[in-house]
Amino acid sequence: MTRIPVDLDAHNARERSGSPDSYGAWMKVNCVIDPRDDIFKFFASHPLAANPVREYLSDGWRSLSELIVALESADRSLLKCRSVLEFASGFGRFTRHLVRAMPGRITCSDVQPGSVDFTREELGASGFYSATSAEALRIPGQYDLVFVLSLFTHLPPDAWKPWLRKLFAAVAPGGALLVSVHNEARARELGVKFDSRGGHFIPSSESPQLGGETYGTTFTTRGFVESEVNAALPGNRIDYREIAFWDGQDAVIVGKPL
Repeated sequence: MTRIPVDLDAHNARERSGSPDSYGAWMKVNCVIDPRDDIFKFFASHPLAANPVREYLSDGWRSLSELIVALESADRSLLKCRSVLEFASGFGRFTRHLVRAMPGRITCSDVQPGSVDFTREELGASGFYSATSAEALRIPGQYDLVFVLSLFTHLPPDAWKPWLRKLFAAVAPGGALLVSVHNEARARELGVKFDSRGGHFIPSSESPQLGGETYGTTFTTRGFVESEVNAALPGNRIDYREIAFWDGQDAVIVGKPL
């Protein structure tokens, strides 16, 4: 496989110049990439990524299509949402596509320094910084959709309930919280051994900026997920869609009554 060399400075200069051969010219989104983005670094170092820039940008577009399909499976429409909070948004891998589809309706939040500034100033989303604990987090307002992609795949299992309660409190009446979790069958194929509760936590992740004890890698059974959601958010409708994101994450959609 021939890899295309990664020169992020040259890529960003071309994007900002409005060159007709830029990615933004045909993707119709802002394709500037922040050099601090750990997800881009993951693509740039992955042995199977022949063109890390293209694959990073197209993966964000794929997440948009996957989100639309997941919500439709629960009789919900993304594009009809009046407001969306993308929580754990990072440096905008997905945000750049979301703001084009829903201009003026997107708020981002992340804990990484510089991330929210980038999504506000470069991509045009509203935003506020998150916190390393649910107790310290302050969310300004409520949203028709609170979307949390691949955060619970990193949170220690004992931290799930506080985070679920805090994020669900930010859902407007009639809205929904959608979080992604690792698929149980895919985890078993990797040889993951679950504890008696159905969890397995590894204190490391692809993000070197965040401490492994609070942001590692978490595998769970479907039974564990449903038990935690029911305990934290009793009495609310849960829709569960397997392999909704990428090739190994399920979607858990919790609706809030009007």
